[in-house]
Amino acid sequence: MKCDNEQAPPVISAVVFEGITVVGSDGRPASLAVVDADGRVLAAGPEVAKAAWDASVLAYRNFLIGKGHMRVLQKPGANK
Repeated sequence: MKCDNEQAPPVISAVVFEGITVVGSDGRPASLAVVDADGRVLAAGPEVAKAAWDASVLAYRNFLIGKGHMRVLQKPGANK
């Protein structure tokens, strides 16, 4: 997918006690979004970052206990 701007890319970071954070090339806070093939935003905001974090952590935990072949599914904004 092509980016709309000519700026440097955003920075995505993850810290165990913060989860995933995103800042633009200018250092201002940004958010994650799920965009379909037609460019429609399906979900955006903190719930997307939380779902991405949760899926990543669960996948890593599965790997550590020998279940690395298991697929982890998360839906942004869904209650557990």
